[in-house]
Amino acid sequence: MKSINQVANGDRRGERQRRCRHLGAVIAAAWPLLVYGGDAVVSDAQIQQALQAAPATPAPPATGTTRGLRVQARTETKQMIDLNIPFEFNSSELQPQATAQLKQLRSALTSAALSKDRFMVAGHTDAKGNPQYNQQLSELRAEAVRRYLVDNGVEPQRLQAVGYGAEHLAQPDHPEDAVNRRVEIRNLGEIP
Repeated sequence: MKSINQVANGDRRGERQRRCRHLGAVIAAAWPLLVYGGDAVVSDAQIQQALQAAPATPAPPATGTTRGLRVQARTETKQMIDLNIPFEFNSSELQPQATAQLKQLRSALTSAALSKDRFMVAGHTDAKGNPQYNQQLSELRAEAVRRYLVDNGVEPQRLQAVGYGAEHLAQPDHPEDAVNRRVEIRNLGEIP
């Protein structure tokens, strides 16, 4: 008979393995940004890989109970990618060089693998300036990306634009760094 610790350790090990598989997809999607810097264009295949739902894994074996508490492994994963989509300074106007990345994003979102999913387009800013202004600017930037995608063939009901301002910094230790100015695409799951 297995002890509760053995069952919990087995669940943790399985969860770690699932996270490592998903982490591999995230690293593959971010690899061009890590190697070539923020100016690299992430391909549609890399975006698609990062946004696809993790493959279904069989339910974990029966979990233990102790004193009325049930121990279960967490199975949530996040299908998301941060993209460098350049904007004019202090503006929500897309720079001309944003087109290459946005074309790759549109191609990924209209692919057969992602065509039934909804997505959040989240704008982020650095911590320079007024927090209220940054919040507004991030919302306008997210909406600009959404508008581009809709104008280029992505169904509007599949896209939700939100802005976070400087709330979720990519590098909290460097709040004014340009890497914090980004657009995040997150898979919200299938259209109901």
